[in-house]
Amino acid sequence: MNAESSTLPTVDLSPFATGADHGSPDALEQARIIDETCRELGFLLAVGHGIESSTKAELLDAMREFFALPTEEKERISIAGSDCHRGYVGIGAEALEGAVAGSDDLSQPRPGDLKETIDSGVDHGPDHPEVIAGTPLHGPNRLPDLPGFREAWQAYFDEAEEASLRAHRGLAVALGLESTWFEGLGHGFMYHLRMLHYPPTSRVAPAPGQPGCGTHTDYGSVTVLTDDGIGGLQVQTRDGHWIDVVVPDGSAVVNLGDLMAIWTNDRYVSNPHRVVNPPETDRYSIPFFVEPGFHTRIECLPTCRADDGSSTHEPMITGEYLLGRFDGTHSYRNALLS
Repeated sequence: MNAESSTLPTVDLSPFATGADHGSPDALEQARIIDETCRELGFLLAVGHGIESSTKAELLDAMREFFALPTEEKERISIAGSDCHRGYVGIGAEALEGAVAGSDDLSQPRPGDLKETIDSGVDHGPDHPEVIAGTPLHGPNRLPDLPGFREAWQAYFDEAEEASLRAHRGLAVALGLESTWFEGLGHGFMYHLRMLHYPPTSRVAPAPGQPGCGTHTDYGSVTVLTDDGIGGLQVQTRDGHWIDVVVPDGSAVVNLGDLMAIWTNDRYVSNPHRVVNPPETDRYSIPFFVEPGFHTRIECLPTCRADDGSSTHEPMITGEYLLGRFDGTHSYRNALLS
């Protein structure tokens, strides 16, 4: 999977921190960079995101400890035992190849990804209103019962949440909206933190056509990703070329999901991307996926409509869209992928 080396544009998200003046000259300049970049490439590097290097390092250490366990130990928290899409997903159990918005056929069998993950989100207790109502994707996490794991996970989750808010505020200003427009929609956000491990191909050989992580677009509004610096992430540009993305120490990748493309009438794009497993070493990454609340109606922003007021996409509800994408990519939800 050859790709060209390239450096993503860098944006400083610190002017969009909680409590900052989001209309400052610094904020407006960063919003200009965001707008210019997202019109052509829905990926950028971010500094000033608020995720401390020490916080990331502690979670990476906890992840390495868990993923080194025997498979039967990891399967004790299998996502198949969760009714809210939380827990361990084994190697080959998720198939993202071809899960690209607008052109995917998620009903067709395809090879599973050469990766394993722990899926997690906000920990909802039994008395949470959405749990009581039986709303999908709301409920308790299934995290490893290892000393210090939950603490490392929580510290990272909290800082990633702030990073995602900064990214949404920057996007809002770039789109001519109030900085808090996205967080003020009324249904809040859903957060899905994935802890990913890609084994080296020298130890776990891929089957013919099996990717590390297949070509796909992200489902939500914004993804904030940090990793261990090994590389392997590749992004497809609008003209069809693939570029390698290396995340410098202290930086994070911010990329757009399908819902942002719908909101912006394709002014901004959710680029296809994939991961190539390293040949001789393990790779770990921590993507933090953000989606509007389950019941949120997604439709074209007033600042992005065509001159005649029209839009390309039909309105949709967040939760219905997410469930459809999960149904097409996870073997525990789709027998074609077993």
